[in-house]
Amino acid sequence: MNLDAETIRLGLIFFILLASVLCLRAYAQAWLAYYLGDPTPHDEGRVTLNPLPHIDLIGTVVLPLIFIFYLSPQLSRHSLSFFLGWAKPVPLSPGNFGKPGRDLVLVNFAPFGMSILLSLTAAVAGGLLLRHGHLEGANVLFQIIAINSCLMLFDLIPVPPLPSAMLLVHKGLMSSETFFRVAQWGGFALIIALNFSPVRALFGACQTLVAMPFALLMNLIAQ
Repeated sequence: MNLDAETIRLGLIFFILLASVLCLRAYAQAWLAYYLGDPTPHDEGRVTLNPLPHIDLIGTVVLPLIFIFYLSPQLSRHSLSFFLGWAKPVPLSPGNFGKPGRDLVLVNFAPFGMSILLSLTAAVAGGLLLRHGHLEGANVLFQIIAINSCLMLFDLIPVPPLPSAMLLVHKGLMSSETFFRVAQWGGFALIIALNFSPVRALFGACQTLVAMPFALLMNLIAQ
């Protein structure tokens, strides 16, 4: 592909946004675990807004850069960008929770809650920018919605080690043994599946549905 200056600029903006969102999601998980009684994330230096402790070389840097510059995402209010990325896993000791089963589910969905908060904030701020004619700034904020819609959709896929599979364990619909056994290859299998066009198309349609309420809110505020 032609990596001209504009493509590089847009790609780096997207990368900075993505890395920031991934680190904030990891912070939310670490903070909630600490709040619910597990000191492990705090002891490991993860209850911090400093992004460095949250960065995973492969998941936060290498793989996102490959997706960004291979797919060439555009900072546009009319596009949703697909990618794969993650932060460094937050260390947890569930035995420290007051209610280990429930609290572990809450902690696993903390990144999902952070993504909702970030998307709502971006929608409101983007709508205000659009109202005053600041299209480029609104486009950047829409990309925050796009990034979080992708991550929230992954959170909702009930395949170990993703959060929704942990909810199945909590509800007794999946055993812990099955969860940890499938988790060893579940992520890899998901990456392979997303390389097939029909799966990617279905994922894109679902991502649009997840992003739609925030996009509608942005447009409503912009009027």
